[in-house]
Amino acid sequence: MSRCLLMPVIALCLAAPASQAQTVHTQIPVITRLVQIYSQAEQRLAEAINRKDMGEIDRLVASDFELRSAGNIGVPVPRADWIEQSLKDTPLSISIGQMAVHDYGNIRVVSFLMTRTDAALPGPPIAVVDVWMQSGDASVLKVRYAAVQEAGSSALVPGEKRQPQIEKRF
Repeated sequence: MSRCLLMPVIALCLAAPASQAQTVHTQIPVITRLVQIYSQAEQRLAEAINRKDMGEIDRLVASDFELRSAGNIGVPVPRADWIEQSLKDTPLSISIGQMAVHDYGNIRVVSFLMTRTDAALPGPPIAVVDVWMQSGDASVLKVRYAAVQEAGSSALVPGEKRQPQIEKRF
């Protein structure tokens, strides 16, 4: 009798790895709490620039902020120059995608793809890496690294492996 029960159990155990090997694993994008927080912070900054709201800009951007652009990486753009130019470029209507946030205690490194959504000011997407620092109860933007993404470019950086795109939504 026990032999009759043992055979189906053995058959199931042997079949389980085979059926698991055939399972297709898909990645489901998950929006983390920090991605949601910094998506909102980036949108607040864009909206403050559009409104020319210096009070909000001062709350979000550190006094020693600088922009580092890939086109001229060795020459930082100081805060005052960045704000002046940003205010001239308004309205800034953007979409933020592919965001990731790395938490290092009081420093958060936020990477994302920024796309202009205003048909009057079209342009290629911009890869952005922002460094936010916790200051009391708030975060302030310390440094922005930005690079215009060339249309149709599929070049890989050294060490990069081609990966499928995963669209993150919330």
